[in-house]
Amino acid sequence: MTTFDPERDLSIDRVIRATPETIWRCWEEPDLFKRWFTPPPVEVVEVDNDLRPGGRAYTVMKLPDGTLMPSEGCFLVAERNRRLVFTDAMTRGFRPAPAPFFTANIKISTVDGGTRYAVHVMHSNADSRKKHEEMGFHDGWNTTITQLDDLAQTL
Repeated sequence: MTTFDPERDLSIDRVIRATPETIWRCWEEPDLFKRWFTPPPVEVVEVDNDLRPGGRAYTVMKLPDGTLMPSEGCFLVAERNRRLVFTDAMTRGFRPAPAPFFTANIKISTVDGGTRYAVHVMHSNADSRKKHEEMGFHDGWNTTITQLDDLAQTL
């Protein structure tokens, strides 16, 4: 396991008021994923999450001005209802990607009141970490986790 490096990593640790199974479903089902994965006014218009090692992690986000932003990656670990690790350093089938930015390790575990959703995002260097933080990592990811929490409670 990789330990947290404050120079290169970012993290968020929250409790979601739903079961791990419901959270997994929100990652697995494209129609659900589109409803929570980006903070408004950005929207997900296409998703292909193949939740298995080597599976595709693909989204297309649409910005308010209509710009489409595809993101291609790969799932490294997919332990149903427990853990997801994905990266943009590789594409489907563990093929190297041209411009890696981060790897995310999400741990999902049952706690009193719901499910602990612990996010550990790793970058190759301090500059990439800083850039991600300046892009709004904490606000953006916390917004999407709140949206995931709200959606999961309706399922």
